[in-house]
Amino acid sequence: MVKSVSLATGRSFPTIKAALDHFSGVLKEQPDKAPFTGADESDIGAAYLAYCAKTKWTLESSPASYYPTHGRGVGFTTRCFGVTFADGTSTIFSMEKALRAIAN
Repeated sequence: MVKSVSLATGRSFPTIKAALDHFSGVLKEQPDKAPFTGADESDIGAAYLAYCAKTKWTLESSPASYYPTHGRGVGFTTRCFGVTFADGTSTIFSMEKALRAIAN
């Protein structure tokens, strides 16, 4: 069964892959640490907030900006989305996990 992705901004994708391709392109085009703006920021924010709601993740502070960054682990680094909150804290998140969680 093919799952689609619909965001609160009104943007929708017929498949998770189409959504992943879109956000991969958005991530690739933006310089590291440069905040997303406009529709990209709105769509990323909508996906992140829907993901938090779906997984019942409590936000201690509201998101203030989204930007590209690098996630690092033992033996790897990967480009991913970062979020800075109004209280000054920040974290990274996987758009793929977010889209898979919110797909219908």
